[in-house]
This record gives sequence, structure tokens and C-alpha cells, in this order.
Amino acid sequence: MSFFNELKRRNVIRVGVAYLVAFWLLLQVVDVLTPILKLPDWVPSLIFLGLLVGIVPVLLFSWAYEITPEGLKRDSEIDHSQSIASTTAKKLNTVTILLLLIVVSIVLLDRFIPKTGADKPTQVVESVQNSVIPEPVRIEAETQQVSAQESLAADDERQSVGVLPFVNMSDDPDNEYFSDGISEELLNVLVRIESLRVPSRTSSFTFKGSDKKLADIGRELGVDNILEGSVRKSNDRIRVTAQLIDVKTDSHLWSETYTRELDDVFAVQDEIANAIVEALKLTLSTGDKKQIGNHSTTNVDAYNQYLLGRHLWNKRTAQDLLASTIPLLKAVELDAEYGQAWAALADAYVLIPEYMAGPIDEFIPLAREATAKALSINPQSARALTTSAYIKFMYDYDHSGAREDFKKALKLDTDYATAHQWYAEFLGVHGELDAALVELELARRADPLSPIILHVMGWILSDSDRADESIKYYQLALELNPLMANSMGNLVSYYLKTGSFDLARQYSHELEAITGDSSRVTLAIIDARENPEQAALKEKALELIAANTNEFDGVTGKASHFMLLGESELALDSLEKAFAEGDPYAVHLRRFELYKPLHNNPRYQALLSKMNLLP
Repeated sequence: MSFFNELKRRNVIRVGVAYLVAFWLLLQVVDVLTPILKLPDWVPSLIFLGLLVGIVPVLLFSWAYEITPEGLKRDSEIDHSQSIASTTAKKLNTVTILLLLIVVSIVLLDRFIPKTGADKPTQVVESVQNSVIPEPVRIEAETQQVSAQESLAADDERQSVGVLPFVNMSDDPDNEYFSDGISEELLNVLVRIESLRVPSRTSSFTFKGSDKKLADIGRELGVDNILEGSVRKSNDRIRVTAQLIDVKTDSHLWSETYTRELDDVFAVQDEIANAIVEALKLTLSTGDKKQIGNHSTTNVDAYNQYLLGRHLWNKRTAQDLLASTIPLLKAVELDAEYGQAWAALADAYVLIPEYMAGPIDEFIPLAREATAKALSINPQSARALTTSAYIKFMYDYDHSGAREDFKKALKLDTDYATAHQWYAEFLGVHGELDAALVELELARRADPLSPIILHVMGWILSDSDRADESIKYYQLALELNPLMANSMGNLVSYYLKTGSFDLARQYSHELEAITGDSSRVTLAIIDARENPEQAALKEKALELIAANTNEFDGVTGKASHFMLLGESELALDSLEKAFAEGDPYAVHLRRFELYKPLHNNPRYQALLSKMNLLP
């Protein structure tokens, strides 16, 4: 009798097949239970090794022993004519078939039943999701505007992917910055592929922790496909699970799990990006192929600090913006040629004065230095060029230089929403309102659920004498982000100027609830405007403005309050004082309708002249 036939007679082969199928099933169970029970990362590895080693004694045991009605006996002690090995073989076949059916069921469930990839349900504002956002663009046949329209049409033809924030499956909740960062970096890789449209981070992260169906998320983001997944980080090991889903058919186009050393995180990102390209059957240009494998650093420690810094920066509070500079500075210390980190550091420095977290004379020079360093490393950095343009526009008053940098940035990255937004603000200040609205449409296409873009759309429409439309955008911004103080403040101003004093009071109280700042000053101004015949009310309001130490002088501060009360000279005093000390919103002076009564005043014109804003 041949050795192979003897293996069959003793059921060694059947035992081996059944063991391998059960082996696979057990690993799936461990994979599911590990995050639920918060088991250490080494537990799955230990079980795998144990099962792998265990196959040898199992096969040896099945060779040496046979199950009989009297129990286990050595094969050598059994009369083969009395053996029940054939009966055992049938039972093993049945067990194996059942196990295989379970395996097939699990594979089919994993492939065809969509997952949300979220553990904690949250509610995204229904009224925003169900609203038909008004189309505000009214354009003339100018070259720039026609070009922008053509870009909007071209966007519709591209395939699209929304990158949802990956779920943090680590034992340490503080590692959430890492899972968020991996998601954002994947998004940044994919958005550089010209044949692919990828909504920006702000919109995608609106669905962080959401239990919405992927079809609904896809519809709200305006995408055909969703990339979701999870990240588990423990010491120097990472486990990244990702899957690409067609939202129209609820079918999985691709999924994979990567268990690697932390040093391999860049390779994992490249593999995921290439897998998505293959799944969507995209044709990549030579430039696209280079972009996928183009990493700004190979230093994993620097990359980790960069992710933490971006995580804090994206929170957009005064405290978090300041805190974000600490890990970003560590990142560039670890890798002085880390251009992406230098650009992120510049973004942090440039916003700190706007959030009243630090003075212009301290942080804008730092922003210039960081931007210059980022551009010296990578002159083609759209983000660094955008920040450079913003500094030239807001603080250097180099308007031609700003326009040039904005155009360069948008040529390099047509889907960079912030570049479109900031360029729209620039155009708005220069009175090019139709062109500004086109840029905001492009920004909204790239980042459809961004509150700040909706807010800027509101004030551009207001400047375009379309105030009624602007209100819709402020309200949409607030529905997406109820803490959007700027939009709330603009609603107060709108209702105050239009004589809707009860609504102005209502929104003043809501603004107080958002910011924690007393509404006494605003309410006093409302009283004075509502009762212009009562001089005492105006005097009271002026006293409160002067005594309010929580509000700054300047374009959006005390000067605007003085103008509401008809006190032009006091407003000019406030504007001049703020400009001398550093007003982050000074450049917006010319666009505010509130300051039109000052247009022929020499003091007002002197301020515009200093900012190179005279016609």
C-alpha cells in the first residue's frame, strides 16, 4: 500500500483539511473579538502561531490513533477489517463541508453587506442635508469666469471618492490623531490624481462617527464611492483595514488589511491608493504615478508629530492653533527638509492672529519664514503658495503678488478648497464679486459641507447687494456648525441694519451662548438704533463700547459699533489705533458697506493708501 493511500485510510488528509478550515474561522473570530474585548495586539499573533504549530501534532495524532466505539486506540492495535475509519471519514467530510459553508457565508457577507465603519452614532444636521443650496453665481463672459465654469463642468465627468475618517481601534483613545491623520493623508494622496475628484477633509470629517448609510453619505458628499476603514496602533505596530465601496450598488469594490511595522506606514498608504486606482480602473498620467509615491518625509517620528500637529490645527480654536505649533516644530526639527510640515506650520502661524491667539508682529514673521522654507524645499507646493498669497494679501498689501501666487496654487491643485476660498476673499476685497462667487462655487465643489465656505459665500453675496440670499448661507453654515460665531454675528448685523430689532436681539442672545461674551453692548446698540430719539440710550451704548475690554479695536470690532451709532470720528480713531497695533482684518475695510459714509474722508483714504487699496 502506497504512503498516500495510507494517509487517506488513516484520515490524515481529511483531518488536515478540516483543521485548516477551522484555523481560518478561528482567526476571523479572534479578529472580530480583539478590538471589542480590547485585547493586546500580540494576542492574535500568539493564537496564529499556536495554531500553526499545532497542525503538526494534530496530523501525527491522526496518523497514530483511530477513534473506535471503545475509544481511542493506536492504529497498530486495530484489526483493519474491524476498523471504522471509513465512517469517521464521512463524519469528517460532513464537518469540513459545514465549516466551508460558514466560510463562504462570511466571505459573502463581508463582500455584499455595506458597513458604515463607525462606532458612535452622531446626527448630521438634517436641514442642511435636505436643503437645495441656492446657486448664486451670476457671471459675465470674462475669460477667468468662463474658465471656472468649464472646470465645474469637467468635475462632473471625473470618478469620485469620499474618504471617511478611519476609526481609531487602538487601546489608547489619544491615538485618534493618528487614525484621523492617516485618513487625511490618504485623502491628500488621492486628491492629487487629476482623474479623480475627492471632497476635502472638512466635508468628509462631517461624518466622523456617523451611523448614516453609506449611500446617504455618498449622496451628500456628491461621490460615487466611499473609502472607509480603521487603524490600530500599538507601540511600533499598526494594523490598517480599508475598503472601497460603490455607494450606488452597496457593493465592495476592494478591501484589504495591512499589519505592518510603523516604519511601513508610507508603503501602506501607497498600496491603498494604488488599489483604489486599480479598482476604479483609472488611467494614471506619469505625473499622477509620481504623486502617489511622493512623500515629503521618510522619518516616521517626524510624520507622527506632523499628524498630531494637523489634528490640533483642524480643531480651529485659539488654544489648539497655538498647541499645534509644538508638534509641528518637533517635526521640522526631526527632519529639516520636511516641506509638508513647514507648510502646515505656516498655516498655523498665519491663523493665530485671526483667532486672537497672538499678535501679528510675532506670528506673521514666523509664518513668512515657514512659508519661505516650505517653498525652498518644494516650489510646487500649492498649500505653501496659498499661504504665501494670503500673507501678501492680508499683511504685506502686495496685491499683485498675492494674485499671482493664488493663480499658481490653483493651477497646481485645482481641488484645493482653501485656495479657492481665500482667493474669493481677495477678489471680494477688490470688488471682483462675480469672479469671487465663481471661486466659491469651485471651493464648494471641492468641500461641499464646509461651514466657512458657506459663511464666506454669505458675505460675498451681501457685498453684491444680495443680502436676502446671503442670510440663507449664514443659516446653512450655522446648521453645519452651530458654534459659527462669525455667521451669527453677521445675522445680528443684518437684522440690526434692516430694522428687524427683535430678531437682532434673538441672535445676540444666541451669540452670547456661543462665545460666552456678554451681549450687553450689542443689546445697547440695538436699543439705541430702535429708539434714535432717545439720546440717553446712545450715550449708554457708547459708554459700554468704551468700557468693553473684551473687544478689540478695528474693522470688525469697536469701529463697526461706532459706525452703527453714526459716530464716524470715533470709528476712525478705532481703525487707526487697530491698524497701528495690528488688525488682522484691516484689509477688509473697503468692502464693508458699513464704512461707505467714510469713503471721502481723508483719514479713511490714508488707511486705504497704506494698504495699497486706493482705486
